[in-house]
Amino acid sequence: MAIPEKLLEGIDKLEPMPVTAQRLTAALRDPNISAAEIAKLVEHDQGVAATVIRTSNSALFAGRQPIESVHAAVVRLGTANLLSVVLDRHLKRMAVDAPLYDLRENDLWLHGAVACHAATEILKVRPKAGIPRSSPVAALLHDVGKLVMSRFMKADSRQLVTFARQEKVSFVEAERQVLGCDHAEVGAALARHWKFPEEITDAIAWHHSPSPSGPSPVVDAAVLANLVAKTVGTGLGAEGMNLDIDPGIRKRLGMEHVDFCRLVANTSIRLAELRQEHGLKV
Repeated sequence: MAIPEKLLEGIDKLEPMPVTAQRLTAALRDPNISAAEIAKLVEHDQGVAATVIRTSNSALFAGRQPIESVHAAVVRLGTANLLSVVLDRHLKRMAVDAPLYDLRENDLWLHGAVACHAATEILKVRPKAGIPRSSPVAALLHDVGKLVMSRFMKADSRQLVTFARQEKVSFVEAERQVLGCDHAEVGAALARHWKFPEEITDAIAWHHSPSPSGPSPVVDAAVLANLVAKTVGTGLGAEGMNLDIDPGIRKRLGMEHVDFCRLVANTSIRLAELRQEHGLKV
């Protein structure tokens, strides 16, 4: 489906990515860039540098020795995780109510942040599944199209919910039929506008539908991260759990039921930490 012109114009009007995020996005496409060069991209931004060091010492990434420098943090985190940290700050600042999806101001950001954590956990427990290191970035951004559609499209979430119920279709299919497009394709358009690597754009585009090029680990990780984030209670809103999930994903990623349960439990702990860190009520 063609994305309505007003949404494409809205993408052009959105706040640009921070310079640091733009440089890190370019670094993702450069296999020859060194840790020292990446550290230089981060060091000039004191707020980002402090967050990067704090993140590298968090329970998810902590090693035997505490990290005290940006360079050491870069080595521990890697470019993709650095980009996730920077983009998380940006998305938090962009947070708005999303009445089209019956979501409050911080709901979309929190859902993305929790999905990002889940994708990072998936990478840790399935290092041989072929999942690219950029998958947490894709998980963080998978629902960014909802931000665009909520800002620039006037519609009622009740209309989508009613259509989905009456026609017995998924919420995203109701978006397509009622609005003429869905948040996944709009999010992919924004990702292309922001010049993200193709694997991230594809994960955003196909996290609700089978990719025409077939299954891929980055899409599978984004879909599973979204499911985990919804299972712990974030990003539900009007869509709720009305989404189609490819039953082959868990098998392709080598995730048994007990692995999924452990992933949900660990992500739930991180959700509680995020709520406390940002003063968010349940």
